Amino acid sequence: MLLKKFRPGDIYTHPYAYFPNTREAIIDENGKVRSSVLEAVKRGVKFEAGYGELSFNWKVAVPAFEQGFIADVISTDLHGGSMNASMKDMPNVMSNFLALGLSIQDVINRSTWQPALMFKRPDLGNLSVGAEADVALFSISKGDFWFPDVANEKIKGTEKFVAELTIRAGRIVWDLNGRTATEFQK
Repeated sequence: MLLKKFRPGDIYTHPYAYFPNTREAIIDENGKVRSSVLEAVKRGVKFEAGYGELSFNWKVAVPAFEQGFIADVISTDLHGGSMNASMKDMPNVMSNFLALGLSIQDVINRSTWQPALMFKRPDLGNLSVGAEADVALFSISKGDFWFPDVANEKIKGTEKFVAELTIRAGRIVWDLNGRTATEFQK
């Protein structure tokens, strides 16, 4: 496996992909996380989810999570094909990880602070004094939600992130429900 060549700090993306004829999955034919993956984790290799049009399969993700293998970073592989397939958007990807059993806090950490650290940008991914005002405000919807993968197989979740407000560099760029608007007065 190519992973044996990775050094500390190298990034392996799309770990939950399943391409049996072109790329060795992180799990073996018995559903066990490969020893080379566990050795890479111990060596300091980083894993980025890279959930894209073809790169996220429950067949890999569920057994990997059950065995304690969780990507360091939750991320999209955003392009026209992925946003119109099972990936949709970042809140949907984050919701997939809630459905796998991560806490809200862990999902947010792996979607913000951990990517900033991975790319050596501690100035991003946090709300420290002096940090650029990049803020995403989410609500958590509760109910029955289905999350499909690339194979069009789905798992059920009971919580879903909904992007309510996005601020980029101090400027509002998304406001789903008019939270920042001024109330109309007759």
